[in-house]
Amino acid sequence: MIVTIHQPNYLPYLGFFHKMANADVLVLYDTAQYSKQLGFHNRNRIKTPQGAQWLTVPVQHSTLRALRDVQIVDGPWALRHRQALDANYRRAPCYASYEKEIHAVLEKPWTSLADLNEALIALVARWLSIRTKIVHASELPAPQTEDATAKNIHMVRSLGGDTYLSGQGGHDYLDESQFTDVRLVYDAFTPTPYPQLFGEFIPNLAAIDAVFNCGESIKLRKMFGDASR
Repeated sequence: MIVTIHQPNYLPYLGFFHKMANADVLVLYDTAQYSKQLGFHNRNRIKTPQGAQWLTVPVQHSTLRALRDVQIVDGPWALRHRQALDANYRRAPCYASYEKEIHAVLEKPWTSLADLNEALIALVARWLSIRTKIVHASELPAPQTEDATAKNIHMVRSLGGDTYLSGQGGHDYLDESQFTDVRLVYDAFTPTPYPQLFGEFIPNLAAIDAVFNCGESIKLRKMFGDASR
């Protein structure tokens, strides 16, 4: 069984969903520490006539806070995000097909960042016909280590998995020598240009950019090949 692990980011990019599509189980790493520096826990980018623009969810900052404990600051952020999507994607070929559903998620009175992010991840996964099972790190036995590689291996073993599917970033921090009974595989996602509004292609935007522009087109599905489970 192939297990992949990723922090529950806000409106993740296509690479997140490519990795999810190639796994049997996605562990949302909600026990990981929130980090403003990592950049994607509470924000992501869409495309506008002026280029890439951040959509940011305001949160209560605190040191050493797990993602599952991060609270959203009350305010008009969701309205602004809906307005930004309408303003920049109303002319996208497929936006009308998805507009109501994403608005419905954003209109809910969210207090938990992790809950909001998971709802949006599940929504986009359904749009992309990805049926990978989602579990939470907080539901698994706590690892008895602070080592990042050992934690990942522990989660895979806890689920009865035999393969850990890592993103390309794993090359920078994983200790490959620890993978003995668990096989380590790196996901081979490569950004592929697809039709976008507003000029030159910008890779690695929030995946909704591709969905709104391509819908269920063959071009978008080719990014995932036969991976969707």
